[in-house]
Amino acid sequence: MLRLPAFLAGALLAPTLALAQGAAPLNTWLFTSFRGNGDGLHLAASDDGVAWKDTGKVYLTSTVGSGLMRDQHIMRGPDGIFRMVWTTGWNDKGIGYAASNDLVHWTAPRYLPFFEKVAGVRNAWAPETFYDEDGKQFIITWSSSIDGRFRKTASRERMNNRTYVVTTRDFETFSEPKLFLDPGFDHIDTTIARVGGRYVAVFKEGDRQKAKRWGPLHWAVADKPLGPYKLSPRPLITERAEGPTLMVDGDTTRLYVDFYADGRYGAYETRDWVTWTDVSGKVAVAPGQRHGTVLPVPAWLSKDVAAAQPSTTAAPANAIAAAPPPVLEGFTADPSIRVFGDTYYIYPTSDKPFWQTTDFSAWSSKNLVEWKKERMVLDVAHDLKWAKVEAWAPDAIERNGTWYFYFCAQGNIGVATARSPLGPFVDALGKPLIPKGSGVGSNTIDPYPFIDDDGQAYLYYGNGKLGNVYKLKPDMVTLDGPVHTIELRDHREAPVVFKRNGKYYFMWSIDDARSPNYRVGWGVADSPLGPVRSPDKDFIVLQKKGPAVGTAHHSVVNVPGTDRWYAAYHRHALPVGSGYQRETLLVKMEFDADGAIRPMDPLTAPFKPGDVGEPIVSGKGRHRP
Repeated sequence: MLRLPAFLAGALLAPTLALAQGAAPLNTWLFTSFRGNGDGLHLAASDDGVAWKDTGKVYLTSTVGSGLMRDQHIMRGPDGIFRMVWTTGWNDKGIGYAASNDLVHWTAPRYLPFFEKVAGVRNAWAPETFYDEDGKQFIITWSSSIDGRFRKTASRERMNNRTYVVTTRDFETFSEPKLFLDPGFDHIDTTIARVGGRYVAVFKEGDRQKAKRWGPLHWAVADKPLGPYKLSPRPLITERAEGPTLMVDGDTTRLYVDFYADGRYGAYETRDWVTWTDVSGKVAVAPGQRHGTVLPVPAWLSKDVAAAQPSTTAAPANAIAAAPPPVLEGFTADPSIRVFGDTYYIYPTSDKPFWQTTDFSAWSSKNLVEWKKERMVLDVAHDLKWAKVEAWAPDAIERNGTWYFYFCAQGNIGVATARSPLGPFVDALGKPLIPKGSGVGSNTIDPYPFIDDDGQAYLYYGNGKLGNVYKLKPDMVTLDGPVHTIELRDHREAPVVFKRNGKYYFMWSIDDARSPNYRVGWGVADSPLGPVRSPDKDFIVLQKKGPAVGTAHHSVVNVPGTDRWYAAYHRHALPVGSGYQRETLLVKMEFDADGAIRPMDPLTAPFKPGDVGEPIVSGKGRHRP
């Protein structure tokens, strides 16, 4: 075991544990690698970071610099794009770069000549990328030895590398290179990870091979990704190793290192950054694994990558699509969007691990562009007598100055009331409105209220082959008659109903929320009770595209006084999310001349930076020519 200084470890431990308790599990990983002197991108996969299996393929080769591809580092940004950098040659002054949406189809390799114009540069090795969330920029680091610099540590026995850095927002324009890390000695292979609320850099001190003095692996800590970094006085590993990479999985950090002289990999684990345990004996990397980096990916993507055949042609740069940013902060799902007065509201599920959510909050906006989290509107764990958890899929509607809040809790549908769209909402019945197991072939989730032009209110809901609807009495908290079932093509859950030009539009979600193929279908009816007719063409109007997957469980809003419509929906969160970790977005919804809903593009944001959005003045949206 290794024991490290408490003054550094203590700074890392508390936030690490806090992060683990609030994060959904991510148990699928990929390990980059190369063979020989740098033949191209190899990938190995693991469900646990212990047993690794190589996919047996080369996904990309290099044609830039000296033509090598080694020391590959891949990072997925918040826009869903995978960006890879690598060493292109032993004496090159720049690095390689390519981008992908799926890890199979890559753009043509580009050479980034960061040090081409700097005299005395001898190399550019082991680049890595890191996303600076506060600065909204990408950080690229690499090691270079430059003649005439750091004379105190210059030696004929080795190079005199330091870590350098540039920043970029688009991988087209870059800052000027500058020094990133100088611990006072020659070093290479710097890797950065966020651990709790701090940033850790691990790097290798240079070897003196003639003297057979092998450089240890060191580490340093910073409050910001660009530093400054404080060096730990004790190294992590003193054996002959290089190519460190960190895998942060909940409250466990695993350090992988390449014992390059022995042709093997080592692995070390810690939960507190004080004591490290050598777990090399139980970790089995893929045969031939060389200096690479570990990245988390969704399980479905790992399977797709393993099954895919590498592309023989480069993807055009404009084919690598960036996903728009979410409109709400944090992990949210199942958004209900409504307009009351001059304000838009979104009521989402607040995602927690395994859907164990206990409360609901509301967001508001005056223009659909700028959203503010207002407050918690219902605390299921404390405000209900009949349920404590599994608070899902809320919605709200107003009638006669009272707001009615319909929601799921432990497989039941409840209703609460308030005199404001921001609550606080109070349980109206002291029991479920629609109890779990109430006799229909459907799970009692995903309520959607709708009031028709004649004043009749309906409550749609369901998870199963059929949609379900109850009429509501005028008090909005009493069911009026038996449940009606509605046949909806490929229906799974999350019904949405609205009226336009005298027709009733039905929309619903298909497949499982954990599936990347979670999507939205639609149909139209002459009655709020159906039957519903779905088109053969463009039946699916919202589905996965590029990095945006799991794009469903939506609702719609009409800008008052116009025929402009928007859908709020969720997708699996980026850069790594799942059906348990999602985020809310908006997309414009349009109709053709016959009233059919046009397919919506989850990669197109409804508003551009600087747009005024859709403000409501005197009860109407703004006029557009």
